[in-house]
Amino acid sequence: MSNTTAKLLSEFEALRVEEKQEFVREVIHHLPPWDSGPLSDDVAAAAGDQLAALQDEEERAS
Repeated sequence: MSNTTAKLLSEFEALRVEEKQEFVREVIHHLPPWDSGPLSDDVAAAAGDQLAALQDEEERAS
């Protein structure tokens, strides 16, 4: 990892949760289109579990 990337990551980690979410949304909007192909059921289920956990965490924090 370059020093510049490490610095950006360190600054990202210092942000509040809301700011991290906003930043990630912006980064995703700046990415070029990409198709990783079809997802397996296991991958889709794991992503759903992670999303549910994040939503639970956000609800507890508010």
